[in-house]
Amino acid sequence: MDNEVGLLRQLAEGDRSAYTSLYYHYQPKLYRYLLPFTADIHLIEEITQDIFVKVWLKRETFVGMERFEYYLYRMGRNRLLDIFRQQQKQLLPGEIPESAIHPELEQQYREYNNLVQEAIRKMPERRRVIFELSTQRDMSWAEIAENQNVSVAVVKKQLHLASSFIRSYIRQYGDINITLIILLCIIFS
Repeated sequence: MDNEVGLLRQLAEGDRSAYTSLYYHYQPKLYRYLLPFTADIHLIEEITQDIFVKVWLKRETFVGMERFEYYLYRMGRNRLLDIFRQQQKQLLPGEIPESAIHPELEQQYREYNNLVQEAIRKMPERRRVIFELSTQRDMSWAEIAENQNVSVAVVKKQLHLASSFIRSYIRQYGDINITLIILLCIIFS
């Protein structure tokens, strides 16, 4: 979106037309981003609506933000994970969790996760640290750059190289099915 910075500034000032423009531009993208992770269309609609309500309520915090789209994706992923965790906690005694119904998928997940962790350990230290700050501490590119005394461009490059390395490592050493990859994309994106 070419005029995103201007729209975010207008949004912070309470401009409803800027909010509407952002909504109509990003709502379908957020919807498509969440779709592979759940077949529950009502849940996706609820999550996207919740996120855009939060955007309006916290509109002042978005001034000057880069990559607003990725911020929305992160909000969507976090909200979806929160819902999944909440559903897991609400199981009645004696109910079997969804993961127990498919033990082979659970085993594949463990194997894949071990493979990912192995790939992370094999990265050069600087790349591994930057990757872990992003994925485990949920730090922004700017926060990582400040923490590591490097530029944001270096952080982006290292994250790209880390993701590429993990994908190629998995292709080389793993036998992974696509469902498992989607599940782990939620965790590592």
